[in-house]
Amino acid sequence: MALSRWTLRRSVWWCAVAILAAGVVLAWGSPQAPKRRNPKDLMKEAQSDKQNNRWEDALEKLKDAFAQKPKDKNIAAALKQAQEFLADRTASQAMDSCSTMKLDTCEQQIKLALSYAPTQQAEQAQSQLTARKTELQNRWNRIQQMMGAGQLEEAYPELEGLTPFPYLFPTLDAEKNRLRLLRLRAALDQGMKNKAEERFDAAAEAFNTALRIDPGNSEAVRGIDSSKKEKEAFTAYQQAMNAVSSKSFEIAYRSNQKAMALFPERQQYQDLEKQISAQWLEVLIDDAHNLSSNPENLEDNQKALEALGWIRRLDPRYQGLPEAMRNVRMALYSNYIQKASEYQALPDNSRIAVAYLYYLNAQSSNPEGEFAFAAKLREVGSLFARKRVMQVLVNVQNLSPAAPSFSEVVSRRVRAGIERLGLPDLKLVSLEEYQKNPGEDPQFQDNRPDGKSPSALFTMGIMNYETESSGNDKPADKPSKFVSGQETVPNPEYAKIMDEYRKVRAALLRDKPKPGKATREGFTPEDLSVLERQIPTVNREITHDRIAEYTYQEYSLRARAQISMNLEIRDMLEKQLMGSDTLDVIREEKATEVSGVRDKDVNNLLNRPARLKSTDQMLRESERDALQALDEKVQLLMAKYIQRYYNEGEKALREGRHDDALENFLCYWYTFRGQMDQKQSQHIVEVVKQMTGFELSATGPLPASPQMPVDN
Repeated sequence: MALSRWTLRRSVWWCAVAILAAGVVLAWGSPQAPKRRNPKDLMKEAQSDKQNNRWEDALEKLKDAFAQKPKDKNIAAALKQAQEFLADRTASQAMDSCSTMKLDTCEQQIKLALSYAPTQQAEQAQSQLTARKTELQNRWNRIQQMMGAGQLEEAYPELEGLTPFPYLFPTLDAEKNRLRLLRLRAALDQGMKNKAEERFDAAAEAFNTALRIDPGNSEAVRGIDSSKKEKEAFTAYQQAMNAVSSKSFEIAYRSNQKAMALFPERQQYQDLEKQISAQWLEVLIDDAHNLSSNPENLEDNQKALEALGWIRRLDPRYQGLPEAMRNVRMALYSNYIQKASEYQALPDNSRIAVAYLYYLNAQSSNPEGEFAFAAKLREVGSLFARKRVMQVLVNVQNLSPAAPSFSEVVSRRVRAGIERLGLPDLKLVSLEEYQKNPGEDPQFQDNRPDGKSPSALFTMGIMNYETESSGNDKPADKPSKFVSGQETVPNPEYAKIMDEYRKVRAALLRDKPKPGKATREGFTPEDLSVLERQIPTVNREITHDRIAEYTYQEYSLRARAQISMNLEIRDMLEKQLMGSDTLDVIREEKATEVSGVRDKDVNNLLNRPARLKSTDQMLRESERDALQALDEKVQLLMAKYIQRYYNEGEKALREGRHDDALENFLCYWYTFRGQMDQKQSQHIVEVVKQMTGFELSATGPLPASPQMPVDN
């Protein structure tokens, strides 16, 4: 019994605890689900969304309203309007995408449009997409047909045109690679075919096409090289054939040799060589016999020796060749010695170069072991070397404030520039030294191969050497503003709130609106309460910066350095001007210096010193530029002087004065030791060969130069 009462009391206690806990829960409250908006509010919000072009938001709210009141016709109509509007708008976007061939985007947009509503415009967009896909599929089918028919180049741009549509054609990349390999093989095969048909330009173009398809393709590279080589050889072979037809055997021989050098094993080239040799030998044998019949005819015997040389090249074992060559050499030897003696005997050494050349000719054609006129050759060579001596008188005139040291630098620079020409026959002296010993001038020794003095006066006049600077004493005053301190002023925000407060209060006192209503201006008592709460939070006065005007100084600084020279080269005998030039180096810098800027400038201005080079530094840099320019101008002016031999030779050649032309050309050749402009060199070699039979060589014998003192 006691146990039962205890159990009962325990049960009551637990019930009390449970009731108390429930009371606590009720007292504190429990989580509540968010309150669902009613259809009327949703309709209002949806209407607002529509007006603000937020149709997607409006649709979601209308769906919610319709779910609550599915039989409400107004809600259903509004929902349908939103769905159709979004469907048509999205369909319009899809058609735009379709028009620009963005078909994947178009397809996604059509799906979205149909999800809104199956409108006529959405179906129209679907039809347009289907038409575009059909068109692309037809293009794909045509490309396959073209590839099958071997129309590879026509298919290439068509297939490339489908590149933007890999989602429609999953095998597009593989097909493009297959077409590339087909085009490559076709181009290589066409190149080989063209080459076999001796259409070498077309072959090279085909191989180049293959190389564009597959850069670095070794077969294409070999094809291009072989096509060029084949064309070169075949062109030479055709030239040789044409030359044989016109009996121009030397041209034929040389052309065919060029072809054989490229393809020595080619039978048609070997056969042509035999044909040329057989026909030309008959002509050469007759020429050698007829031309050597008169031992006193220099020109004929030179041609005879040349003919015999070709016979030896074509048929080294030709019977009687050694004896015939010896006889012709003896005749030439006598003629050359006679010519050399005649030219050597002329006064003033006016043909000493030609005499030297004929002694060289005699030495080279001497059939005996020892050259009997070796002493004469040395004597004439010495006179020829003496005749070529040129001297340049360097004269620097300082007509400026430049220090004498700069004149010395200019003089050394000019001399170094002339020495870089590397002409052993050119002598440099100063004007002062020349004036001390004018008798050493070659012009007084009657050695004037071109009728002009071999001495030239090179004058450099230093005209300007100055600097200037300006702007330090003439600043410009510029206006600006700065923060000069702080000041307290009425707060415009406070005045604005007070004005609004008075306006609302006056309206409420005037209209006395009922609860829930507003004044004519739309004010409510709540608006007044809001303003009353805001007023204490805004300061009546505020502190801000005091702005004052002032002026600062701006200096426009300028520094300038200038060096100017006049250069000229004159013939020392006739004082004739052979060339002139000017040199003008100007360095100028400008900078702006700012000073007097106040602290706390409202325009963020700062004092700024000028970063301007000193005039001394600019002058040093101007000197460097002037000397570099001087190097170039010295070379150009000296060219006008040392070209005189060549120019005189050209003039004499045009006027038919062959000996004068030879003399000047030889002086020019040996002055430069054959190291000259390739065009000039080839021209001189051809003229000398044609007129004397001697073939000049840059590595051939040179007359010894006389000992010439070099001025230091």
